[in-house]
Amino acid sequence: MWNFLTPERQNPGQPQTGHRLGLLLLGLAGLGIFLFRLGTPGLMDPDEGRYAEIAREIWVLQDWLIPHLNFLPYLEKPPLVYWLTAFSFRVWGYTEWAARLPVALSAWGGIFGAYYLGRAFWGTGPGFCGALILTTSLGYMALGRILTLDMPLAFFLNLGVGLGYLALSRERRELLPWAYLALALAVLTKGPVALVLAGLVWGGWALLARRPWLRALWHPGGLLLLVGLSLPWFVGAAWRYPDFLRFFIWEQHFGRFLTASFHHQQPFYYYVPVLFGLLLPWGWLLPWALGSRRGDAPGDRLFLWVWTGVILLFFTLSRGKLAPYILPALLPLALLLGEALHGLTERGRPYWQSRGLALSLGIWALSGWFLVGLYFWPPAFLAQPGAKLAILSPYLPLGLIILALVPTAALIWRRLAVLFLGALLLCALIPGGIEQVSKQRSPREMGLVLKSHWQPGAALIGYQLYSQGLSFYSGQVFHLLDFRTELDFGRSLDPATGLFFAGPEEMAAFADSRPLSFFFLKEKAFPRLKRLLAGNFQSLARYKDCLLVAYRGK
Repeated sequence: MWNFLTPERQNPGQPQTGHRLGLLLLGLAGLGIFLFRLGTPGLMDPDEGRYAEIAREIWVLQDWLIPHLNFLPYLEKPPLVYWLTAFSFRVWGYTEWAARLPVALSAWGGIFGAYYLGRAFWGTGPGFCGALILTTSLGYMALGRILTLDMPLAFFLNLGVGLGYLALSRERRELLPWAYLALALAVLTKGPVALVLAGLVWGGWALLARRPWLRALWHPGGLLLLVGLSLPWFVGAAWRYPDFLRFFIWEQHFGRFLTASFHHQQPFYYYVPVLFGLLLPWGWLLPWALGSRRGDAPGDRLFLWVWTGVILLFFTLSRGKLAPYILPALLPLALLLGEALHGLTERGRPYWQSRGLALSLGIWALSGWFLVGLYFWPPAFLAQPGAKLAILSPYLPLGLIILALVPTAALIWRRLAVLFLGALLLCALIPGGIEQVSKQRSPREMGLVLKSHWQPGAALIGYQLYSQGLSFYSGQVFHLLDFRTELDFGRSLDPATGLFFAGPEEMAAFADSRPLSFFFLKEKAFPRLKRLLAGNFQSLARYKDCLLVAYRGK
């Protein structure tokens, strides 16, 4: 593997030695990192439970046009990931493996995209280094093993942006249809924000490079492919529910960007530490890589800087901020890091003679050992918050020790390969850490208990509480006491479902009319429920501070 860190560099237009070996190594690394024990953790609420349940309800309702959640229309996002997950369920069954497989394959595909783009820019070695850095970035790996929409969006968006840039910069117009195809799939993953981001990246680069781009991007066949693939679903959803476009475009896009109504407000500097965390362990080298000077013109590096800057600036300006939003920025940053590290060996200069890199490694090592000290010997004011991290034992302390040892060993033995080996060792800990977290955030055990106790005529009632994952694991729909949920828009589109109670009295009458009811509620709400209903209660399962309670009426 480490042959790719040698100074060999060939013309990107020529066949390159090691190309097939690079693909093989990246493929094997990706298979292990993204698929090993993928199905072991339970699906976690809210995101994993939500998207798995939407895919399950596609088969239950046989409705491939309108996504449903709790048997109500759910139109916050387009349906591509739901479709892929539903197909995965058909092949593999209703399992955690099947639910996460489309996301894992998106992450796996993303590392090949990084490799080919880096290879087109600088050659096999830098492309391999950049792809391996992306693969071993802890944020990329973790999000590649969790069912959300962010990894598929990053894959399709980055593929489209990269192919479009190659079409513009290399005058390879045959790539434009493929770029527009990827962007169409990105739109079907999370909406037209993909087109906005791609346009800003291409336009920003063209402006700085003084290159024409609007006319160069004109490709009737490619644009027809983009419109033909992405538009029909929006038309169909608007035909079924005329209020859809107002809700989807204004509330879910402009509302999230311009207003604080979605409760994801963060300070303007929020993405600085988030980016550093997502890139771990490589985040410590980022200032050196971005600030290191080259003798040649910026060239493709300028495009990667613009690509990163557009993603970070766009979501920094947004009022609603979540960490996974900037996932598409990891690929260009990984390529810049890979090119900078490989460039040291290529120029025949030992990397430890680079003052900037040596300083970065020193800061990394000191920070790592400081974190190790904080974990094992925490000051009094950190003792209580630190106790909450016990759930991640032994993976967190092992990870901190490796995080400190890696730069220390690289400075002592002066081998660049130590950094990549250490990053791979850190990746080996991530699956276990996710499994530990899932024990606190997954309702799998509760869902299986509910499924085992279910009988004809029973009902599942959410007492001012709702769990998407509990529906998935039990296969049952929730009846809900009226409170604000993500189901509100779907309820307004289909108000006659009978799944909502106007008040506690209506809920109590419904429960007494059933031979058996299962209540999902907060533990602190249980005394209030017992005052409302006079029948017999049996506590069946606990999940965090939530209870599953069986009730038989009077």
